[in-house]
Amino acid sequence: MKDELELVFPTKEHKQQVEEYLKEFQDNGEYEIAGDGKLDIIQNFEEWLKKVQNDLSEESVENDRIPSTLYLTIRKSDKKIVGNIQIRHYLNERLFNYGGHIGDSVRPSERKKGYATEQIRLALKKCKQIGIDNVLMQCKKNNIGSAKSIINNGGILEKEVKVNDEIIQRYWIGLKKKYTDKYIEGRSRKTIFKIKSIQTNEFNGDVAFYKFLDVKDKFIIPNGKAIMDNNYKWLEFYDYNSKIKLTTIYDENSEIIEWYFDIARKIGKENGVPYEDDLYLDVVVTPEGNIILLDEDELKNAFNRFEVNSTDFDMAYNEANKLMNKLKNNKDNLKKFTDKFLKLMGGDS
Repeated sequence: MKDELELVFPTKEHKQQVEEYLKEFQDNGEYEIAGDGKLDIIQNFEEWLKKVQNDLSEESVENDRIPSTLYLTIRKSDKKIVGNIQIRHYLNERLFNYGGHIGDSVRPSERKKGYATEQIRLALKKCKQIGIDNVLMQCKKNNIGSAKSIINNGGILEKEVKVNDEIIQRYWIGLKKKYTDKYIEGRSRKTIFKIKSIQTNEFNGDVAFYKFLDVKDKFIIPNGKAIMDNNYKWLEFYDYNSKIKLTTIYDENSEIIEWYFDIARKIGKENGVPYEDDLYLDVVVTPEGNIILLDEDELKNAFNRFEVNSTDFDMAYNEANKLMNKLKNNKDNLKKFTDKFLKLMGGDS
């Protein structure tokens, strides 16, 4: 399936196919097509194509609309249009309440083949390129197929709301998930990596250990300090009942570089791989015990883009503030805790 479809921006060469696509919906008694850029209303290919092109930028989009990109979903084997999908580049209050980032449809004759799930998967890649970190998708509660295609792509049901006598389900798909095996390839050519499940009074979850043996490029943070270099070691703590992931960074002599706490929507596991769904705010503790709150601007910008709701926004600050209070004058205990697990994972040698 992953090689069967591609998303293609429409051109004049698609005229006949688009007209046939519209007619198939109408012949099936369907006069509204989700995510079609008003093809169902305009019903004139040339006018529709001009609108779709104008929708791409703020300079040319209609005054009351958000810039968006529309794609035709093409089956590679026969170049047939099997669906359409529209990505709104960001949300306003209207789209946040009803519409979301993505609207999509599959033509009647091509349904129940997994195409809806696949075109959303491809669209999420486009969303990430645009810079959307958290995608809102909505569907009617009685549209079981649509809900399934969203859930298949990681959609998490936020809530159900009533709109014009219909129940609408609101799903969020996080694109800021960070998986524990993400550093095995990339900056380091050779890495010792292992993960262990731990159940003790001190910690319950998974601990991941990295030792970077052949780093291609040092990982330098804004203060000029390297947090990844040859023989540096990282410990990551995944507590699945928590909203905080701790990464402890050691240098080649097993001396602390920093403790880095990520605030997350969720700490979870997919296909046996732990992950955190990042919620922007971070707390850093230096070897001297200084406590620093990072990335408030990123959280606020995401909130203003309607990619973080008020519940998650407040939760991020509450978790960060509770953590910082807990960490005050507690550096020595923190070091004992992480050093113990460094030894447990065989990283102290």
